Amino acid sequence: MKLIFLAMLLFLWVSPMSMTSTDIVIRINQNGFDYGAQTQREHLQHVLSNMSIPDPKTNKEKESCGVIGRIINKGNILGAGHTLVGKMVNLNEVKIHHVKLPKLAVKLVPGVGPHVCMDIDFKISGKHAIFGETEIKVRATVLTDIKVSKTPKGHVTLAVTDCKPIIRDMDIKFGLGLVNTVIWALQGQIREMLGNRLCQSVSSVLEEVNEDFDVSTEKNPFGDKVSLKYTLQKTPVVTGLYMEMLLNAEYTVNNQVVKLHNDTQEFTMPPGAGNKDTMVNLAFSKDYFSLLFIIGQESGAFNLEIPSTQECLANQMSTSALGAHIPEISSRYPQPLPVDMKIVLSQTPVVTFQNNQLIVQFAPYVEMFVVLPYSPDRYQHLLTINVGASLVAALHVEEEKLKISVSLQGDLKLEFASISFGKCKSKPSLLSEYMRTVFEKAYLPYINEILSVGVPLSTMPNIHYINPVIAIEKNFAAMSFDVRYE
Repeated sequence: MKLIFLAMLLFLWVSPMSMTSTDIVIRINQNGFDYGAQTQREHLQHVLSNMSIPDPKTNKEKESCGVIGRIINKGNILGAGHTLVGKMVNLNEVKIHHVKLPKLAVKLVPGVGPHVCMDIDFKISGKHAIFGETEIKVRATVLTDIKVSKTPKGHVTLAVTDCKPIIRDMDIKFGLGLVNTVIWALQGQIREMLGNRLCQSVSSVLEEVNEDFDVSTEKNPFGDKVSLKYTLQKTPVVTGLYMEMLLNAEYTVNNQVVKLHNDTQEFTMPPGAGNKDTMVNLAFSKDYFSLLFIIGQESGAFNLEIPSTQECLANQMSTSALGAHIPEISSRYPQPLPVDMKIVLSQTPVVTFQNNQLIVQFAPYVEMFVVLPYSPDRYQHLLTINVGASLVAALHVEEEKLKISVSLQGDLKLEFASISFGKCKSKPSLLSEYMRTVFEKAYLPYINEILSVGVPLSTMPNIHYINPVIAIEKNFAAMSFDVRYE
């Protein structure tokens, strides 16, 4: 049954319809960034451990020996060229043996973006041409500003806008003892080598994260011809408490984007909404849910044919069962005959938020046909009745999918559209109990089976939602949750 929803989407909108995009607001709180930083600690250590540090060049005065080298060599004190000076101040075959990040913190800076502060401890070895094996311990701090923006395709992208490497402490040990002059020169060389590559390493990590963002916004197919992707509508906004992103849920059918045009104002999430103690808060607009139900209605997925043999409606699908409520039917068909039924949702469902509930107004019409076993016209129209149903939608999240189920609220509103068994003085309300049984035993379970396939939510590889809680607010549905990185 779940495959029905997948299949029905394949037939949507042979020609593009005019519809508005649906909005989702995502707020990532400070503790979400704190957790994200910690999950990346090991990866950062790995990247820093594998930094490529080339051997120093000795063919350039500035890179070889700095001020001392230039003075000495211009006076030709140590002979032609830079050979001896280069040997004195340069370290070769540099290897990083151990990297540790005792501090890794992210702070949200309004108008700037995430500010990252890292303390890094290095254990490095190298070979000095004169003094032999050399061991170096370095403590560095890297201060980085990161800008969060959007690509032309609507993907999130991160970029380093400012990076300041600070070499705080350095301990150098030679195998043949200490030489202060050489240590002073080597410190300058190491500062230059590490400083440049620390910022390059941070940028390389962000490039990998950007690739994950690209994956997270790729299409999530419901079927071969239907897909869904989430795109940024605007550049994310960073406050001191959270980063906010406004997403568009974009459906594509046969490579055509499905849109919804209406006069609603741009959806926003109130500043104090959501749970500040969770890592992430999401807000779903009314249009988000409207489009889901429009997809089902326009495709015919919410239409149902109920045969007289339907097990869940045993003893209900006959003229005698209907005649118990409408006497004229019993008069027209004194001998019980089976009845088939067709429920067609011809009108667009209307979604509203009322009293902390998500309400969906369904208005299908129900056609009933008497089955005549021995007649050339096997199916004889009995009646058509318009039904107004108010459904309460319950929301839950499972495997990073938003799942919906509906239940009947209040009484059905019934109106005869056509009658084929003669004059009828009975009121359609006499069928209320009967139609409620049909809805609760057959129609709503069918709709819920279709909806149970779920809608994929925006996420990243290896990220799982933890303890998602959904609440219906005045004008939107709010979801709060933590995340786990695996």
